[in-house]
Amino acid sequence: MPRKLSIRSSGENSAGATEVESESSIELPKESSSLISTFNVERALRGIPITDANHYGRLGLPRGCPYDMVTVAYNNKVQELESQDLEKDILNKKLELLRESYTIMSSPDERRMYDWSLAREGNAEKFIWPYEVDVSELQKGDPPPQEPEDVGPTRLIGYFLVGWIVLSVVLSIGLNL
Repeated sequence: MPRKLSIRSSGENSAGATEVESESSIELPKESSSLISTFNVERALRGIPITDANHYGRLGLPRGCPYDMVTVAYNNKVQELESQDLEKDILNKKLELLRESYTIMSSPDERRMYDWSLAREGNAEKFIWPYEVDVSELQKGDPPPQEPEDVGPTRLIGYFLVGWIVLSVVLSIGLNL
């Protein structure tokens, strides 16, 4: 089946668009499973949401929750759906939506892109860098202990310099007499 592709450069208006018919054996996916794409970055930069899905709401999570809560919420939602005795088709559709949300929310890069889109939605005038909206905390607690500094070489060089200065002063006094 021939497909019509509309090719348009960003500087042209819609009258300058050209339509091309092509027959190809390559099938384009209906929707990308990954949120990370040039198209989605462009949409987020313009303040347009990259998806209509509320992935936090599907899993019942608050924004900025830790990554380990995502797995727990996903497992709880799956058990909840399986206990509702739904028809097989409806159950499979709902599980597929949950899997999509789980994939996006458990991947740091996908989640950062999704959160960035939410932060930019309707606020295209203010620039927000994607890494500024990563509100999830990766690690809490005390930092790991640092290795003690080896002061031996520094002390040795210091003693050498002091000895050199003392020797030069003593020799300069001794040779001037």
